[in-house]
Amino acid sequence: MASIIVPTDFSENAYNALFYASQLFPAEDCSIYLVHSYERSLKDTISKMDPVANEVIIAKLRGTVHCQLEQLSHRIQLDCAGQKLKVELMYAALPLNDIINDLIENLDVHFVVMGTKGASGLKEIFLGSQAVDTIKNINPIPLFLIPENVDYVCPKKIAYATDLKQYNQQENIAFLIKMINAKNSKLELVHFHDQSDIFDEVQPHFEKFKDQLKDVEFTTHWMLSEHSLEADIKNFCEKQSVHLLVLLLHKYSFLKNLIKTSTVEKISFQANLPLLILPE
Repeated sequence: MASIIVPTDFSENAYNALFYASQLFPAEDCSIYLVHSYERSLKDTISKMDPVANEVIIAKLRGTVHCQLEQLSHRIQLDCAGQKLKVELMYAALPLNDIINDLIENLDVHFVVMGTKGASGLKEIFLGSQAVDTIKNINPIPLFLIPENVDYVCPKKIAYATDLKQYNQQENIAFLIKMINAKNSKLELVHFHDQSDIFDEVQPHFEKFKDQLKDVEFTTHWMLSEHSLEADIKNFCEKQSVHLLVLLLHKYSFLKNLIKTSTVEKISFQANLPLLILPE
């Protein structure tokens, strides 16, 4: 059974992520926790002077949010007719990440799927501010990021870009293998290096990694980095016609360096490819 958290702001972008989540394990019973934070809307409408009026405002806002979530639940179940899909509605006047973390801590949730969009209308930006904030602050759990205006495509070819500095990834690899088997996918394992890299330093990790992947079809690519790592990964995914990119988030990783950038505008990354982030 798949148990998935899907945040929504009621945009079409968020619905695309919801549909993507519903299609990841369609043959299984699936529970989706559809999550909305109305914290910002409440702050914009609340009165500091009239507590009685505030009660009315809060009740009306909660009713509106509940109705919108019910409509989304009805829509996704119609679009997934024939699947064993259960939708739970979760909403609160709390920061989105707090709601997500509370669900992760108290329920048997397997992963999160959320839509992403660029800041300030910059379409070339993949990791918007909300996505970066979520990556930084939710509890360790696999996280799918689905770019704006990207339709669902079955991930028959999955690329895992790794620095091979971490090999003790049993839970992460088990999740990845489950998805590969569910979709009958092929894994492209790619390691980018420069001239100064010492192969002997990563070889032991690579051998253990291969052993974990022994039951799936995969090809290994040793790639000399020619540009920025972002550009190298993007070029590789385009040339290999990859459907899903997988990255591991650990304290020395490429992705960790990306989200440390001071402004979102600096993060120009693959704009049309779903991303799966595995936690350390």
